[in-house]
Amino acid sequence: MKQYKVGILLFNEVEVLDFAGPYEVFSIATDTDAGDKPFIVNTVSQTGGIITARGGLKILSDYSFNNSPCFDILIVPGGYGAEHIEIHNNILMHWIKT
Repeated sequence: MKQYKVGILLFNEVEVLDFAGPYEVFSIATDTDAGDKPFIVNTVSQTGGIITARGGLKILSDYSFNNSPCFDILIVPGGYGAEHIEIHNNILMHWIKT
């Protein structure tokens, strides 16, 4: 079975439910017949390390833009951080395009 690499983008002011919900869904998905996991799920942020989500929750990302694998699927959470901050982040926009 092919395993797909799923990246979940983290950034300051990310909405907790917008990244945590998809993380849980993809990470627990299992092929019921074979018991295989079709998704490998990791988080990625611009510089790696700790980011602060909306409401103050601290999250440690798995990768930075510089050391992340090539993801088959990239989840970009919405909310205030995406709509008002990251939409203007030229480094992020360039990374997503490559």
